[in-house]
Amino acid sequence: MWMDILFGYICPSLGCLMSSAMYAAPVNELRCALKAGKLGALNSTPWAVMTGNAVGWCAYSYYAWDPFILASNIPGLVVSIWLNMGAAKLQYLQVRREHDESTQRQTQTGQPIQNESGIFVSQETILLRILIVWLSLLVCIGWLGVADGYEKVVVGVLANINVIFFYGAPLQTMQTVITEKSSESIHVPTMIMNLLNTSFWILYGVAEVDPVIYFPNIVGFGLGIIQLLLRLMYPVRKTRLAPLLQDIEGDGGATNASPLVTDDFPGELL
Repeated sequence: MWMDILFGYICPSLGCLMSSAMYAAPVNELRCALKAGKLGALNSTPWAVMTGNAVGWCAYSYYAWDPFILASNIPGLVVSIWLNMGAAKLQYLQVRREHDESTQRQTQTGQPIQNESGIFVSQETILLRILIVWLSLLVCIGWLGVADGYEKVVVGVLANINVIFFYGAPLQTMQTVITEKSSESIHVPTMIMNLLNTSFWILYGVAEVDPVIYFPNIVGFGLGIIQLLLRLMYPVRKTRLAPLLQDIEGDGGATNASPLVTDDFPGELL
């Protein structure tokens, strides 16, 4: 009886809390980055994958009729949208800065002014591609009957693929970490929440005998251990937020001023 309660209710309930904490782990640093007006060392690519991950698991919760999976991913979907919006703002600001500097140089040298700024920034491109793929797949599965009778299995496999990319996304900086011998690009709060979150969902997946749940979390736990080892092997030389906080505190410590509030980027962006 108590085993059923522990693994069937307590573990997934704690998993819901850890999932929300994992999704929200980068919120404070993005807030500081928005005040500073630049991403700095923040790796925003996982945030786009995070949105796809939340969409996929919300869809799986429908076919599996699992309220715990749904409750653990709805907050992540909302938070991930805000993270992507914030990253896109900062990338647009960087593009505008580079464009203004390029225009100034061309004006000074007498060269023809060329507008090389694009419509989309990288964060938007990644996010839109992921959403287009997921929405197309869900339409095919849910409306066109492509996986008739096997919807749960197919959506589960697709969610597994996405979650593995999500857990492994921070490892794209592995080469940089090893080359520079600094793990600054590994976000520690997210790493810790990943380890705790995957632990609870592994126990729940095993109790429910559902490989769709426990398999990707075993992979995520292993990838989290790799990040932890890299963090221990290559300690951070300087704090990630130090440059951002210096920018925020510049000009006599005017922390209330935001670099995003300019003539070209009005305060409504925040």
